[in-house]
Amino acid sequence: MRTYPHLLSQIFNRPHMMSPELMALAVEFSKIQLLRTESNLSIQPSMVIQSYEPPEEEDDDDDLPTSGLSIIPISGPLVPRTGNLQMCQQMTAYEQVAAQINAALADPECSQIVFDIDSPGGASTGAFELANKIKAAGAIKPTTAIVNFNAMSGAYLIAAACNEISLSQTGGVGSIGVIAQHMDVSKMNEAMGLKITAIYKGDKKNNLSPNEPLNESSMNELSTMVEKTYQQFVSAVSDFRSLPMNQVIDTQAGLYFGQDAIDAGLADRLETPQDAINRIASQAVQTRSARVNAARQIQISKQSLRMRARAMNLSIQL
Repeated sequence: MRTYPHLLSQIFNRPHMMSPELMALAVEFSKIQLLRTESNLSIQPSMVIQSYEPPEEEDDDDDLPTSGLSIIPISGPLVPRTGNLQMCQQMTAYEQVAAQINAALADPECSQIVFDIDSPGGASTGAFELANKIKAAGAIKPTTAIVNFNAMSGAYLIAAACNEISLSQTGGVGSIGVIAQHMDVSKMNEAMGLKITAIYKGDKKNNLSPNEPLNESSMNELSTMVEKTYQQFVSAVSDFRSLPMNQVIDTQAGLYFGQDAIDAGLADRLETPQDAINRIASQAVQTRSARVNAARQIQISKQSLRMRARAMNLSIQL
């Protein structure tokens, strides 16, 4: 069994934008993998579903052309860097998504960027930087979030930054909230006959230590981090979706599915993921055709001008 002691600092004592189910899973994961306690929990959450891929058709002639689209999958828990991807089999790193956005923006053949999202959220570190990057990308090339079938908490922040959000009748968005937990292992240490003494300088240096219960200073520090991240979260969603901030706060981190999500202003279109990708692919084909036609007209105009110039030179010589 592999252990991941460095991930304690990634799970506890910091604000996260993830669903309560994922937070509970992370705690159980830490107890099993990090602290080596006994449990029958199977770390294979049903919430983590394989990224959507259009089904293969027997007749290739019936396939809609997808040229002009850049499809970026976002699935599983979200982490800041690719180095964290070893924690579970299926996760998405913010830096990985950012690199794919850069490639899509630099690709002259790409006319639209699609984010295929199925995620319960994750780390707040790096989330706002990515969301702002997606927002900026949408001013250059149209961006669409296809909720396939969950975009919760931090994953919803990413979806909200897109120009448009599409979800199905059973697709869910929301959980616009922040959560942080502290693990106190002092009783476990005591039962094992361990006593850990910290020598430190600076009143807050030992705050949030797992080897002792939370004191008032530690509680205030963690609460402040959660509050700041929450304000940043609701402010971003309010800005991205053009919603009053009070309306975003009033969701109280609730979950919204299908038409309810659209009625709440958290999504735009009700359609299956397949219908969404077909619609966007069709738009991309039309955009590409228009671009090709425009380029052809420019070429014809240039040719006409060259012919006129030659004719004028010829008549002058005469």
